[in-house]
Amino acid sequence: MRTLIFSFLLISAASLCAQTSQGEYLEAKRQFSLGNYTEAKQAFQNLNTDRIFGEYASFYYALSAMKLNQPKVAEDMLKQIQVKYPDWDQQQEVDYWLTYLAFDQGKLWQAFRQAESLPENWKNFLIDNFLGKMSLEGLDSAYALNPNNSYIGTYYAEAIQKQPYDERDQLMLLELAEKFEIQIGRDESLPLVKKEEYAVAVILPFMYESLVTPKTVIRNSIIFDLYQGMEQAQKQLEEQGIKLHLFPFDTKKKGSVAYDLIKGGSLDNADAIIGPLYSGPSKFISQFSKENKITMINPVSSNDEIIGDNPYSYLFKPAYSTQGREAAKFAAKKFTDNKKLFIFYETDRDSIVANAYRETIERDSFFVVRFERLTNEDAQQIQIDFTEQYEVRLDTMYSQEEIDSISLMPGRLVRTRSLRNEETGRIIRDRNGEDVIESYEVKFTVQPDSIGHIFAATSSNLLANNFISMVEVRSDSIGIIGYRDWLNFSLVSYAQLERLQVNFLSPSYYDVESDSFERIKRIFVENIGKEPSEYHIYGYELTWQLGQLMKEHGKYFQRGWLDGELRPGYIMEGLKYGLYNDNQLVPITTLQNLELKNQSVKQIVDGTNEYSDK
Repeated sequence: MRTLIFSFLLISAASLCAQTSQGEYLEAKRQFSLGNYTEAKQAFQNLNTDRIFGEYASFYYALSAMKLNQPKVAEDMLKQIQVKYPDWDQQQEVDYWLTYLAFDQGKLWQAFRQAESLPENWKNFLIDNFLGKMSLEGLDSAYALNPNNSYIGTYYAEAIQKQPYDERDQLMLLELAEKFEIQIGRDESLPLVKKEEYAVAVILPFMYESLVTPKTVIRNSIIFDLYQGMEQAQKQLEEQGIKLHLFPFDTKKKGSVAYDLIKGGSLDNADAIIGPLYSGPSKFISQFSKENKITMINPVSSNDEIIGDNPYSYLFKPAYSTQGREAAKFAAKKFTDNKKLFIFYETDRDSIVANAYRETIERDSFFVVRFERLTNEDAQQIQIDFTEQYEVRLDTMYSQEEIDSISLMPGRLVRTRSLRNEETGRIIRDRNGEDVIESYEVKFTVQPDSIGHIFAATSSNLLANNFISMVEVRSDSIGIIGYRDWLNFSLVSYAQLERLQVNFLSPSYYDVESDSFERIKRIFVENIGKEPSEYHIYGYELTWQLGQLMKEHGKYFQRGWLDGELRPGYIMEGLKYGLYNDNQLVPITTLQNLELKNQSVKQIVDGTNEYSDK
């Protein structure tokens, strides 16, 4: 009976104790809900070892500390809960608040690591709650500390895009878009300004006053061809109801002339500017363009330094770095069987192309074995390096049966000859008077198929010829990418280039066999009495594209290419800009039936790897 009474008293005491703990817990919760966090924190602290309410009391103690701006206290308690109550069914809530605290204290690396353990909707809510509210400066600092974090990169890119068009850090936006594969949609920050007619200032070194000198006329023929091409396109556009008025201005290659044009108000009513070509005038015109928000485009240069910090300045052609980058992308798809390569370049300009090529192709796990600057004096040494051979005697290392097997291998050529005494040079004979025969192979110092391809950034006739000759002598499968200039060299035949399947970097390519070229040729013959030159085509294509873009997108025609989509050309291959200020479309060509054909566009349009060595 005494035992039963004692047990009853214990149960009653436990029940009373539980009721007391429950009352204290509910009171602590009431204080918390009223915002009395100091009182709530103290009350929860008294219960954090309670057998029934310990987990919840500890958790709310941490939340109270957070409300009182005591992040270290809150963090320590949450970590204690993880250790003390590992099986608690609210551990995910603990992870959430630890991640929140890490974000709140700017511990971004830790925060993103912890966020990966959260449900997707919780993680996205936290990231958006913090990064979505950060200032541009804050995101800039966060990216500097965490340059490989895609979340930070994405929010940083969005913040940059929200800036006024002419205040954006375009280079950083490009870096983010490329690194994290961020799709930048159509930009609506540029106003849609449509007109019935558009005034285009054509600022070129016409050198009118010097045309009495024959040499000046010859040297300046490309400028007049360029402008004639623009005029022909202007006429065709007018037939379509697109009114572009061209206003030519002669800079005489002088910055002072460009300055006078600006000060005299000659350019005040321009909707767009074509040119200038030289750095002196370009400096003044670019500043005017930026200050007055007038888009300018250089028709022939690939030097992106003239763009400077002017977001309204563009290149019609791909920049040198773009040419190298896009050529490398093409090569990465084509030369998949062997990822080793040599890169050679000649001039400072070529070095820009070569360095961009190297940087891009190495990201695709290609290995650059040699990266060298060359001159014409190096031409002979290159050929020696690639065609130098040595002999390897086989009969001293292998049995006759093994030698016979080697001779059957693809690419292995076993040769035989009479063995001679090294000192006297006499043929060695056996006991029967028969010549002793030795078996040997001739090998190249640079082994066949030891590299996949060569990128040769050079316009040197001699260097190009040596590259072609050495590959032909070797008879292996080394691929070559060079410049389109090589097609004009007298030392190299088209048949030779086609046989070796040489690819050409051809930023100004257009198909002379196309129907559109035939139509343009007829127009030029009828109107100016001769077939179009290369610069006629540049002027025509640029003006035709401007007209089509302005018809659809108004004065700020770049609205039409900021989405990064390919805009097919009329004669040339087209335009593709996106966030860049130079054309990203870089044709890579090769000869087929002795006609130059574009290979890179097929990769872009089809998305196939048709031209892979596989």
